[in-house]
Amino acid sequence: MGPGMAYTPQLARALQLNALALAVSLAHTVADYGVIFSTTDFNTWGGAAYLAVAGTVYGWWGWSMAQAARRSRGALPSLLVLSGIWAVLHGATFPFTPLTNILADIIHFGSLLFGLWAAYATWRMLRAGPGTVVTVGIVGDR
Repeated sequence: MGPGMAYTPQLARALQLNALALAVSLAHTVADYGVIFSTTDFNTWGGAAYLAVAGTVYGWWGWSMAQAARRSRGALPSLLVLSGIWAVLHGATFPFTPLTNILADIIHFGSLLFGLWAAYATWRMLRAGPGTVVTVGIVGDR
């Protein structure tokens, strides 16, 4: 493991926001799976490929969050890419849904909002650097 980082409220916030972005993005993926494969005539390989890509991305996201919780700074760029690109790509498709489908709008907008928020929180942690983060200690801990 490379140079570590201290456990701070900023790290906790970044992890919480990444978990929220992951959850909303996963809801979008599940909804899209239902829409794509119930209304089209995709074959089994298309469904398998879709699930393989989604499983890989969400596995990578979970692994990156676990590494960040272990205070590995190397996980932060990975979290930044996942929350900033994958979740935002999910959210950026909301102009293509009819406005009458309120659930689709909520999922798309939620993916965009929470993805950007998580990316910003992760970017702040990454920008802070390992030596500039103030640790929160226990009283009497030296």
